[in-house]
Amino acid sequence: MKYDVCIVGSGAGAGPVAYELSRAGKKVVVLEKGAFYHEKDFSKDEIAFCRRSIVTPHLSEEYHMIEDLEEGKWVARSTRELGRDFWNGNIVGGSSNFMSGFFHRLHPKDFRLKSTFGPIDGANVADWPIRYEDLEPYYAKVERIVGVSGKVVPWKYQEPRSTPEFPYPPTAEQPVSALIDKACAALGIASVKTPRAIMSVPQGERSACYYSNYCGSYGCSSGAKGSSRAALLQPSLKSGNLTIKTGHHVTHLLTDAKGHVRAAKCQYEGKEVEIEATLFVVAAQAMETSRLLFNSRSRRFPDGLANNSGQVGKNMLFSGGGVVSGDLDEKNLPKKALFTEGLFVNRTIKDWYFLDEKTKGGYQRSALGACQPDSQSQPQQMDPERHAAMGDQAAGEAAGALHPKAQPSV
Repeated sequence: MKYDVCIVGSGAGAGPVAYELSRAGKKVVVLEKGAFYHEKDFSKDEIAFCRRSIVTPHLSEEYHMIEDLEEGKWVARSTRELGRDFWNGNIVGGSSNFMSGFFHRLHPKDFRLKSTFGPIDGANVADWPIRYEDLEPYYAKVERIVGVSGKVVPWKYQEPRSTPEFPYPPTAEQPVSALIDKACAALGIASVKTPRAIMSVPQGERSACYYSNYCGSYGCSSGAKGSSRAALLQPSLKSGNLTIKTGHHVTHLLTDAKGHVRAAKCQYEGKEVEIEATLFVVAAQAMETSRLLFNSRSRRFPDGLANNSGQVGKNMLFSGGGVVSGDLDEKNLPKKALFTEGLFVNRTIKDWYFLDEKTKGGYQRSALGACQPDSQSQPQQMDPERHAAMGDQAAGEAAGALHPKAQPSV
């Protein structure tokens, strides 16, 4: 069968394309190298999802190169050699299954950073070819379809909105949120409720959040989290126009004599297969998209497919940040309130989103230390000089991390 559209990947980039085109009557196929996990397949197993590699490609098959600066020189090593497999989300819906679901909008100035703040030596900062105003209707559409819960709180650099509120009310809040609000009010700082792609009320076949305390890094067993799978792909299957092929690892995109992509070459159950389509969309996140385009070199495209600009594999964008933590005790809130489990803090401070006319800033997000045994005990297994604690000392430190008298970190 020849499809109208073939989409490589099934995560946050692929889901909206499949959703819109299948509803427009196009025959769409999504190629995903991982499995199809449904709500019933997700558990709150901290060891499985945070310490094991159950949704990560095997390093012997798909490794990445990491460069570290050593004695003034960049040294490249493979993740296969290092044993680092950070590529989480090798399933239908990709890593959107494991996100925390923070859905902030960009500000109009974010679309024209170069013209607003000027060039940066050694960087090729550029303005977007579109404006915030062009994208705003789609922000509103995404918030409605994906399911964003929250409350619009005015702040210094409030972005314009066509909708006065988020489509769903805020999720339930941990009592420490009120403490943050009080402190911010005293300092004259706006305490903004964080918009979350988590359903606070049921909608369609998606249930509301039941506040399990295992959200970020975990798949959602209620369907409340607005992953590409739950919010976009599963509903689109009902159109009859969407096919999701799991276990299909795309290795090359094949072109015809005119340079048009005609098929995706895949590894499937130990065999090589080709999936044909009229139009191809590569949506496999930044690194895997670049890898596939480079691997699809041909005589017509010696530098890689869709790379006439020479920009494929360049301009990687990261979000930099730091962490400040502190301890709360019964002087701040009653113990029962402090140890309320599962509920979200959902507070963001954006007063320093822009520092001055020449400096782009950022925001501060508040969170309460997760009440999860393994993640809480790991940092405690160190002696005062930050060496690994052993034997009885390690057991005592770990037990202290889980003891009711332990103080939550914020």
